[in-house]
Amino acid sequence: MPQFTALTGAVLALLLTGLSLHISRLRIRHRVSFGDGGHKDLHVAIRAHGNALEQSLLLLVLMLLMELVRPGWSVVAAIGGVFVAARVLHAVAIFTRQLLLRQVAHVISVLCQLTLALGLLWWAIR
Repeated sequence: MPQFTALTGAVLALLLTGLSLHISRLRIRHRVSFGDGGHKDLHVAIRAHGNALEQSLLLLVLMLLMELVRPGWSVVAAIGGVFVAARVLHAVAIFTRQLLLRQVAHVISVLCQLTLALGLLWWAIR
C-alpha cells in the first residue's frame, strides 16, 4: 500500500475541502451561483482552490508512481510533508496578499514535483 501517498492525499483533501467550503460561504454571502459575480474575494478564493487542486493532483500521481517503484522510501514522505506545508503557506499568502510568500511556496511546490519527476525518470532509464 502506498502509505505516504495515502497520507498526503488525505491531508491535501482536507485542505481542498476547507478551500471549497470557503468558496461556498462566499457564494452564499454574495448570492452568486456561477463565476465570481465581480467579487474580488470570491475570485481569489476560487483561484486559491483551483491552484491547490492543480498542483496537488500532479504531486499525488508522482508520489504514487514513486512509491510503486520504491516502496517504503522515506524521501517520498518528506516530499509529501514539505509539499503540504508549501500548499498551506500558498493559500495563506493568497488570502493575506503576501506576494513573496506566495512565490516562495510555489517554488517549493514545483521543486517537490520536479524532485519526484526526476527521480522517476532516473529510475526508468537506469
